[in-house]
Amino acid sequence: MKSLFIFCGILLLFSSSQAQFKFLANNSSDQYKAKIFVEKCEGNACSGKATIIIYEKVTDRETDIFHSEDLDFGLIATQNAKLGWLELGKYQTPLIFGDFNFDGLEDLAIRNGSNGAYGSPSYDVYLSSKENKFLKSEELTKLASENLGMFDFDKKRKQIATHQKDGCCFDKTVNYKFNAKNILYEDSSVIEDSSIADIVTVITQKNVDGKIKRTVQKFKMKDYYNQ
Repeated sequence: MKSLFIFCGILLLFSSSQAQFKFLANNSSDQYKAKIFVEKCEGNACSGKATIIIYEKVTDRETDIFHSEDLDFGLIATQNAKLGWLELGKYQTPLIFGDFNFDGLEDLAIRNGSNGAYGSPSYDVYLSSKENKFLKSEELTKLASENLGMFDFDKKRKQIATHQKDGCCFDKTVNYKFNAKNILYEDSSVIEDSSIADIVTVITQKNVDGKIKRTVQKFKMKDYYNQ
């Protein structure tokens, strides 16, 4: 009876994987590679529930399995998802690898729908531990899900930047850093408001020794955007 149960489980897993579209992501990271199983692909667009299996490149050892409710990504015209085990290009995959918290370990962001501002991409963010396990970061996931797409990360400055927009004439960039206890805080921000006539109002805020220093400047639009 036990053998029959195991056999049925394997058969169900096999049938499930066969019903999905299968991809390889081998060029997004120096350290890791991935197998991706996604629910549907129509034309040049893939989306829906997905399973992502991460492997170490050197040892080929499986390290983690992730799930996304909506792994949304596109294909180029020459790619046919029906062929199976399609190799995705470096900048084509719905996976983003990088050192997001600047601790020297490679982290991972996985596309999960288009829930960002103006329908922009949203991501679940996982930070790597010294045991080579990825743990979900709720605060970085929030930053990568409520702004204009994935945040920027600057290794040299050890800074994360999010972008916000309100219509045609309001843009805001917020820069975050980690303190000595690895706690994320807002370090600075820049608002560009061009909603009034031919004037651009630039509001800059900077965290200086725990206090916010605020500067307001006004420029003529032609001078500001052509400088």
